[in-house]
Amino acid sequence: MSEDVLPWTGVAALLGGAVGLWCARWLRSQAYRYEDEFGLRTRGVGWVVTACVLLPALLVLARPDEPLLATVQAVAGMSLVVLGAIDIDVFRLPDTITYPLAVGLVVALLGVAIVADDVGAWVRALLAGVTLGGFYLILVLIGGGSGMGLGDAKLAPSLGMLLGYLSWPHVLLGSVVSFLLAGVAAVYLVVFTGAGRKSQLAFGPYLVAGTLLVLVAPAVSTLLQEI
Repeated sequence: MSEDVLPWTGVAALLGGAVGLWCARWLRSQAYRYEDEFGLRTRGVGWVVTACVLLPALLVLARPDEPLLATVQAVAGMSLVVLGAIDIDVFRLPDTITYPLAVGLVVALLGVAIVADDVGAWVRALLAGVTLGGFYLILVLIGGGSGMGLGDAKLAPSLGMLLGYLSWPHVLLGSVVSFLLAGVAAVYLVVFTGAGRKSQLAFGPYLVAGTLLVLVAPAVSTLLQEI
């Protein structure tokens, strides 16, 4: 691990922590809830702060030579963390976040591609976003998404763009990891909580987790090598 990148990981962690505290405070306000959702059980969001501290730091470590890309991924990643928290709470992914996130990524990744002189990566990101969004929409329509809803299909283009900017294998791996995580969670719910077919499973958090795990994987690998 280069010593030059360590101060930047610290800065990223501090900034992420500040954003995470704001996000946790906003989530506690439950401003995203509909009127008929205020009677639902309140869930803890302390983990959001931890995620927002770790995510930017790991992304800086994962892409030390691509600070602009790491920044875009970090901002988008923290937005995804917030979406995951909302989905856990009310089993819904608000359009007021998913739509701006997708549009923002189209613009931000174009800027990254221009600076990196790699517009082809941006085109691949757009294609991946359309492909993943279309695939998840088909799953929703045929009912084979195992708890997947329309909100997940609306989230998918953003996930596809984040992963597709890197490569098509990243898109495939992120999708596989997401479904594996959801499968493990479903088995756990069935075995240990007696959940059945009519039980709800928020799929969004697993889509988010699978995507973010793939994005930070190089940093995790680097840290393991240092141990």
